[in-house]
Amino acid sequence: MSAVAGLKASDLVERPLPSRCLEAWTHLNRHHLLGVTLAILLMTVVDISSVADKFGRPGVMKLAAFDVCATVVLFSITLLVWSAAVHGYAPGDSRRVRAVAFSVAISGLLAAAAIVPMYAAFGVHEIAWDLMGKKKELPPMWLAIAGNTVHLGVFSFLFVLVAEVLQRRASTTAAVRAAQREQAAVAHEVLESRLAAMQAQVEPQFLFNALVGIEALYRKDGNEAAQNLDRLIEYLRVALPRLREPGSTIAGEIDLVRAYLAVITSLHGGRPTLSVTVGDDCAGARFYPMLLLPLIQRAVREPDDHLPESIRIDVQKVEGDVVIVTRIACTGGCVEDFELARVRERLSGLYGDRATLACAESEGTTTQFTLRVPAAG
Repeated sequence: MSAVAGLKASDLVERPLPSRCLEAWTHLNRHHLLGVTLAILLMTVVDISSVADKFGRPGVMKLAAFDVCATVVLFSITLLVWSAAVHGYAPGDSRRVRAVAFSVAISGLLAAAAIVPMYAAFGVHEIAWDLMGKKKELPPMWLAIAGNTVHLGVFSFLFVLVAEVLQRRASTTAAVRAAQREQAAVAHEVLESRLAAMQAQVEPQFLFNALVGIEALYRKDGNEAAQNLDRLIEYLRVALPRLREPGSTIAGEIDLVRAYLAVITSLHGGRPTLSVTVGDDCAGARFYPMLLLPLIQRAVREPDDHLPESIRIDVQKVEGDVVIVTRIACTGGCVEDFELARVRERLSGLYGDRATLACAESEGTTTQFTLRVPAAG
């Protein structure tokens, strides 16, 4: 039961009344129809129960039929008048309060006017007076109609009141959900900004050490130093474009790891060796950067005598997820530190509870990271 977003009250006032009504009625939905149906059933039960002890007497069924017809007419008119009157006014708008009061008054009058012919046709006035056992002269018809109008107006007011409460609640719930979605979107943007900042760092200490090592090597072996410089340039060529990309792929991140380790191994006597196996259905899967490389960087920042001998990466698709298993020939890799905590934080922020990162040490020689993310990215 929500008003049409984007409409202004001034726009509605300027439109012809039939146009306003038609537009309002085209936005009625199954919730409105369900509300009217429940109101009709409730009022019918109330009316029928009031004469339940008189069933079998002449005219009771005719009175019951009139009550049902009058109830259907009342709530149908109330729904149409109310929806047209408040159309375009948001819950809480002072003009909507006036529109609601107007709709109650008009719907009561229209319902009474529509029911008067039925009242006479069914002979309700005489039947009701007879059932009450009154022996005095019948009261004037206009008095009975006035009483019936007040009766209908009360029920019309209750119906509109409930409808307004439900609509106010629905509007508040929608606003809260919109705010939550906006908050989640902002949080995601902040996380991606932090991710971009991390990408932009490009390991200053790593670059410094690589350049110092290449400079020292030039004094001993110019050709080898030139090859190492080419490897460093290749790493930068792979890494730098990611500063402008919001996402990556499994294949792209594996290339980044290869380029990074090529520089590391050239400076540390070929250690660690790298072996990679990627399933054909996984290479092009969407994947965020700076989730896999930090796990490798943690392992190769140690002194030469603590560098792992090998690193193996296996990627395969399992039950709609991409599973990346990274085995590093070293111990102590599962110790929680700031960098590993940041990887878990990014993983949670980017994928929610749909992604996991597990770490285990096997046989005291290998640290195994198991990263599981949705294949759809």
